Amino acid sequence: MKLISNYKVFLDKKLVVEYHEGSGTLENVKAFKLKEASDINYSPNYDLLIDIRATTIEGMRNDVKEYIKFARSHKGISGNRKLAVITSSPRHVVFFTFLNMFKMRLPQIMKIFSSLDAAMFWLGEPIDTVLNSK
Repeated sequence: MKLISNYKVFLDKKLVVEYHEGSGTLENVKAFKLKEASDINYSPNYDLLIDIRATTIEGMRNDVKEYIKFARSHKGISGNRKLAVITSSPRHVVFFTFLNMFKMRLPQIMKIFSSLDAAMFWLGEPIDTVLNSK
């Protein structure tokens, strides 16, 4: 199954929500992030909620280092913000733990969650921000 990725920008909340489903590679993620960053409403300083519960992560440690190199070379992708990641498997946690360990010079605070409620609480947003946004 290929990777399907979508995002929504909540201008009034200064929040970006990403949803990913399927199996993908680092190249898929890079292409998605470049598309997202080119959106006129996107800001790298908006808090970011990433839901990867329905994904299979391919690659691991080398991909983390490569992604950080990519993000640092594209200034419009990552800014001063909170990043909440919703996961559903130990492999997700390991991947994002590596990302957090190696994120030197990426100006963001990242936490990993297993529920939408906990992630939204940490971001300081009511849960209905996401649930009522179809």
